[in-house]
Amino acid sequence: MSGIYIHIPFCKQACSYCDFYFVTRHQQKQDFVDELIKEIQAKKDTRFTHEPVRTIYFGGGTPSLL
Repeated sequence: MSGIYIHIPFCKQACSYCDFYFVTRHQQKQDFVDELIKEIQAKKDTRFTHEPVRTIYFGGGTPSLL
């Protein structure tokens, strides 16, 4: 089973325990979403493995901020 991880780098604040890349400047959200859509459209017909993608995980940051 294959999966895709999409990192959403937006956070309300910095956490001392987190090692992930993040930003707290939320003005960039729309630009991020626009570029993510372009990337998905560009790769939609690409086969990365011989298995179908079964899961897409949105992590981060705080994906629910989108």
